[in-house]
Amino acid sequence: MLKVSEVYEKQVKKIKERPDGSEFVNFGKVYDTRETLINTHYVVSVHPHEFASDIEREKFEDSFPEGTKFCTFVVDGNSFRRSEITVVGSFGKFCRILEDNSQ
Repeated sequence: MLKVSEVYEKQVKKIKERPDGSEFVNFGKVYDTRETLINTHYVVSVHPHEFASDIEREKFEDSFPEGTKFCTFVVDGNSFRRSEITVVGSFGKFCRILEDNSQ
């Protein structure tokens, strides 16, 4: 088993103030992490995360410290909710870990 920090979208409530002083509630999405265990036997491939758009890149930059690296794990889709899981960590780190586990 491999313990990773999975990146997921979380809905947050933001209270904003109007010019007249009244408040209103607005909901938005931010990225957060949660600890996840992945069975390495189900990992099909791992590659550095590529951002789908500039908006996604900005949301990641707002949610994580500068310089944070991300990877995408592709897992056997029949056993998981999604076949692609974005995790915190560099590609090199996961290459070393998975090479050590395969022996």
